[in-house]
Formats: sequence, C-alpha cells, structure tokens
Amino acid sequence: MGTTFEVKLVARKISQCQLEIIRQEILTQLDDVNGKMSTYLSSSEISRLNRSRETSPQRLSRKTITVLAEARHISTITQGAFDITVGPLVNIWGFGPESRSQKTPTPEEILELTFQTGWEKIELNKFTSTVRKSDPSLYCDLSAIAKGYAVDQVSAALVQKNFLQHMVELGGEIKTSGRNLSGKPWKIAIERPSIQGRTLQRIIPLESLAIATSGDYRNFYQENGVRLSHTIDPRTGHPVKHSLASVSVIDVSCMRADGYATALMVLGETDGYRLAMEHNLAALFLVRTLKGSFLERETPAFQRLF
Repeated sequence: MGTTFEVKLVARKISQCQLEIIRQEILTQLDDVNGKMSTYLSSSEISRLNRSRETSPQRLSRKTITVLAEARHISTITQGAFDITVGPLVNIWGFGPESRSQKTPTPEEILELTFQTGWEKIELNKFTSTVRKSDPSLYCDLSAIAKGYAVDQVSAALVQKNFLQHMVELGGEIKTSGRNLSGKPWKIAIERPSIQGRTLQRIIPLESLAIATSGDYRNFYQENGVRLSHTIDPRTGHPVKHSLASVSVIDVSCMRADGYATALMVLGETDGYRLAMEHNLAALFLVRTLKGSFLERETPAFQRLF
C-alpha cells in the first residue's frame, strides 16, 4: 500500500515462536487486502476490474464487494463528495503515480474526465458478489477506504487469536482494542496540520475505537501563488479551496472512519460539519485561521466521547 504499519500487543507471556506466528498472520491479512484492492498490483481484483471493458456483471471476492458497498454508501450519503472513481482527475492534477505535468489542466480536459467518472456508474450485487460498470472505461481506486478496512481485518484476526488488547496503525489509520500496558486507554495523537514538521495538536484516549484523519498538508503544490491540494472534489473536478486543514473521524469501524474522513475533507469546514452533525459522526475539524493558527471544531458526538 506504499506505507508503513505498526502493531502493539499487550500480553502476559509470549514466546518468540508465538510472536512470529502473530507477525505472519498480520502480514497475511495485509497481503490479502493488498492483493485484492491495490491499483499498484496488476494482478489485483481491482486492477483486473479497471482493465476490463466489460459492462456485464463481474465476480469479485466478498471482501472487495464489502469495501465497494461501504464506498457506495458513503458516496450516497455525501452526494458524491466521496467517489472511488475520481482517479483520472487526481492524475491530471499531478497527484497520481505519474510525474506532474508542467501545465494546469484546461477546463475542457477536466470536463472530459468528469464524464469518465461517477460512483453511480458502479452497480453492486452482494448476493451474487458481482459488480457491473455501466461505463467500460471506469477506473476504481480504493485507496481512501481500503487502508481502514485492512486495519479492521488485522484487529479482527488478533481478537480471534485472543489478543484482546492491541493497537493497529496503518498509514496513520488506527484501531484500538481494550487498553494499553498500563491498563489505560491507548494514547493516540492527532497531528497539527503543519508543513514545518510533525507536531501534535492533541492526544486523545482511545479504547476499542478507530480513528482516521484526512488532511491537505502533506501532498500539495503551489502554482501562481495558489495552493493546490491533492484532495480533489469529484463534483467539480478541481482541488478543494476551503480553509479546512484536516479532519479526524472516530468510529468502531476504521473502514468507515477512513471513508468519511476523506468525504468531510472534500466537503470542507461548513458543509462537512453540517453533514457530520446530521449523521452523528464523531469528528474533529482543524480549520486554518487568517493568522496562521488552527481552530478546533468538534461535533457533539466527538465531545461526548471525551
């Protein structure tokens, strides 16, 4: 997935042999999700789906269908602010795997690509575990939700092996189970959205919950004095232009937190907060002020947790 992971376990006694077995189980879970949902692997299910020009139903694994179904649900709730088909627009703005073009895409180029995107062009059937693309050129990218799903899978595997106290982190998406070695909730940091280096905004106690954060401060570039973020609004085809620097979402499901964090980042500090309120999401918004500081805005669901 092009990132790192860390797993912490709390156990009274554990042998080196047991530790190696657990390590292999963690890698198995991550490799399984990666092998099904990575756009960097040509052999993955999602890559085969992207290459296919069929408009008839195609069979996928239950796991991939589960992630596609959750992505579709979040797309429906957010009216397209979350869209796993936005990849071509991400690429043309220079945030994809290829090197950035020296010229800004024209309105005509953006408009043409918007016709090649659209979450509503994906039809799912969970009973037959099939997916159908109504547009054969549709390209799906699960990077905004699959990491969270992988975290959930690793956590579930550890619970199954009776390691009920653990913390799983993958590329900044985190899930905790039980308490830490001191018998207290896990201490999870929320990063301050700064390009100067990694600093802390807040440390929150997390117990048997997941947290995912989306922000604009790690992947962006300046052009003619304008800051262009890697977060592309699928509805306009352009990088977002609001003051929201990052948003963190807490949920029992890291997959759901991952998807909603991206969606709220697209929607911005006003529309995103309104949607989080409507759907009782536990979210923390960090908004840039004119003075260069950050204003914290919590939803009531977030406040109730802490």
